[in-house]
Amino acid sequence: MFATLPSATADQTAFPVANLVILIVVAAILYPLQKKLREVVSRRRRERWAEEERLTGHQPEPGDRPAPDDEQS
Repeated sequence: MFATLPSATADQTAFPVANLVILIVVAAILYPLQKKLREVVSRRRRERWAEEERLTGHQPEPGDRPAPDDEQS
């Protein structure tokens, strides 16, 4: 009725190529989306910080925040 662990793994001797292809396709789709999302969030955060500083009149110290072109990858 239920497959035991030794009998279930006996049929699979190698990593199926189909699973590798699926993994590559998923990574090829998700990585650019994640990268774009990080860029958008960073840009909005910098815009929000600039607006808050403009409204409060606060001038940040040079070491308060990273430079806009100093993106982390």
